[in-house]
Amino acid sequence: MDTPFNERGVTLSRAGLSASGQMIPLRELRAARVVKIERKKPLPIVTALIGFIVLGAGVATGTGAALVLGVMIAVVGYLSWITQDVIFQLMVTTSDGERELLITKDEEFADRVAALVAQAVAKHAAKPQA
Repeated sequence: MDTPFNERGVTLSRAGLSASGQMIPLRELRAARVVKIERKKPLPIVTALIGFIVLGAGVATGTGAALVLGVMIAVVGYLSWITQDVIFQLMVTTSDGERELLITKDEEFADRVAALVAQAVAKHAAKPQA
């Protein structure tokens, strides 16, 4: 590697890759990939369903308070659904298997680190071993 990479706690140098307290020597790295993890959303779904049930009960009984409460609970469920983040994992393959190295919300950063690892692995593999 010509220039080492050191950003957000991730360091890639001639010696290897270091992140999250883990140091992986460059000779052990085989590949890197980014995995997108969608957030599981059972709580927002349950909250919205409760809101719709209360709203339905308000319509059936003609109670204004139940209507307002049902709409409010449904809106809270919807807002909690749309505000949950997607996260990205950087998985590296070593001689021992695949390991999680980094978790981030920034897909561009994870993709950039994966590309740098791939370049470093390719350069290391192309170098003649002494």
